[in-house]
Amino acid sequence: MVLLLVAGSLSVRAQHIAINNNLLFDVAGALSAGVEIPVQKSSTLEVYGSIRPWKRGEESVHKHWTVQAQYRLWPCQVMNGFFWGPYVHGGQFNFGNEELLFVLLKGLKPNRYEGWLLGGGIGIGYEYALAKHWNVGAEIGAGYTYIKYKKYACEKCGVQKDDDNYNYIGISRLGLSVIYVF
Repeated sequence: MVLLLVAGSLSVRAQHIAINNNLLFDVAGALSAGVEIPVQKSSTLEVYGSIRPWKRGEESVHKHWTVQAQYRLWPCQVMNGFFWGPYVHGGQFNFGNEELLFVLLKGLKPNRYEGWLLGGGIGIGYEYALAKHWNVGAEIGAGYTYIKYKKYACEKCGVQKDDDNYNYIGISRLGLSVIYVF
């Protein structure tokens, strides 16, 4: 519904639509892509997603999908320079028998966690124009994420050990992106 309202109020010009890829997700072995479109003279809407549908190896599992949407305010020029804005995110995950870079759940290594998450926050970032159609960008965001999970004894099998939730407050958006602007 919100996307339809936003789409109806757009004055989109082809040279202001951007697609991007977060290199940090690439390093983690996930596929990722985003689209950013202008909403008003000094703001844009970005919708971004990532997916990792395969296992890391025989001994561990790391599957997930996430979707994030952010309303960006640009004080100077749209899609160039400093920006900030609120974002929301959600997704599902299945992690087991491994340690992540930013461990949100203690004891992740000997267990498997399966569940979903939903949250949001405020992000700030900067985009730098490399050429007419190419930008690079960096962003960090902090906020709240509600995580609902089931904990299992091992990666492949095991009896369910716990069914709980976790309230996370901290860094919930991090990006180093390559951007193509049409």
